[in-house]
Amino acid sequence: MGSFIRFFTRGEFNHVSFAFEKELPEMFSFARLKRDTPFCGGFVHEGAERYRNGKRVAKISVCALDIGEEGVMRVRNKIEEMRADAGRYIYNMFSALLVPCKKSVAVRDAFTCVEFVCELLSLAGYPLAAPVYSATQLYGQLKEHEIFKGEFPPDTPIVDPTYTEHIPFFKGLRLSARQLKRLFKNRVR
Repeated sequence: MGSFIRFFTRGEFNHVSFAFEKELPEMFSFARLKRDTPFCGGFVHEGAERYRNGKRVAKISVCALDIGEEGVMRVRNKIEEMRADAGRYIYNMFSALLVPCKKSVAVRDAFTCVEFVCELLSLAGYPLAAPVYSATQLYGQLKEHEIFKGEFPPDTPIVDPTYTEHIPFFKGLRLSARQLKRLFKNRVR
C-alpha cells in the first residue's frame, strides 16, 4: 500500500505515526498488522521492526508540536482506548486507494495512518490548514515543526517481534477478505 501511495503522491514520505516523545520509544499508527499481510491492517504499536529491514532503513521526519497538557491527555486516553480494543479497528483501504483523487471514505472504526494522526491532532486541538489525504500533504503542513530528518534511529527498540513472522499466503488472503468485508459493512453512508 505504501508503494502505491508513494507512486501517486511522488512524496518523500508515505507513512505517518504519532509519538509522545522525540526519541520515539513508542509510536502508534494504522498499518499492516504483519509484514506478509499488506492488505490486512489496523491499529499498531510501532517500533524498529517496521522501519529497519536488514540493511534497509527508512528515512523519517520527526515533527514536534506543542499540543499542551490537556491535548496530551486527550490523545493518551484515545490511544489507550484503542489499545484496549485494537481488534475493533481496521485499516481504511478505501481511503488509501483514493489518495490519488484526494478523497476519503468514512468507515466506522477504520483509518489510514494519515486519517489517524489527523484525528489525534484534531482531538488535541491542533488545527490543520486544509484537508489532508496523504503523508505528503500532512508533511507540507507540519514541515516547519521538523526537528529531525534522516534514517530511523538505530537505538529505537523493537516493539512487536511477531511483526516479521511469516503468514502463509492463503491465510493472509482470508484475513484480507475478512477485513474487506468489515470495511463494506462499516462504511458510513
